[in-house]
Amino acid sequence: MPCYRCGTRQADPEPGKSSPWRRGVISEHQVLVCPACQPAALADLMRCVRCGSAYLIRRLDQVECLDCRLIRDAAPDPVATPAPPAPLAPPAPSTPPAPPTPPAREPPAAPVGGSALAAEVARALERVLGGR
Repeated sequence: MPCYRCGTRQADPEPGKSSPWRRGVISEHQVLVCPACQPAALADLMRCVRCGSAYLIRRLDQVECLDCRLIRDAAPDPVATPAPPAPLAPPAPSTPPAPPTPPAREPPAAPVGGSALAAEVARALERVLGGR
């Protein structure tokens, strides 16, 4: 992913050194900021409502502050809002009855000794997909 301001592509850091690039959130989207653009980009980055930090990340449908660990749901993307469902028409008389709906599934359990990421993904999938 390039720097959101100048378009410079991130390169791998030297072995044993951390990347000088910074992650941030702007308008509910995660962006990368190159070292040269960081001073100017600081004003553009969203801030944590609890502590005021700009050290935010977006993952799945949540924004997390990496300083105070506040997690909030991200605002929905207006472009990705689903269209309203089409009205249901009554079935034709010659149509056989629809098969019964399957019983609701239990949310997947986190693996025993599994990672926190696996549990987070399972919760997000349950939140997004519901009881499909």
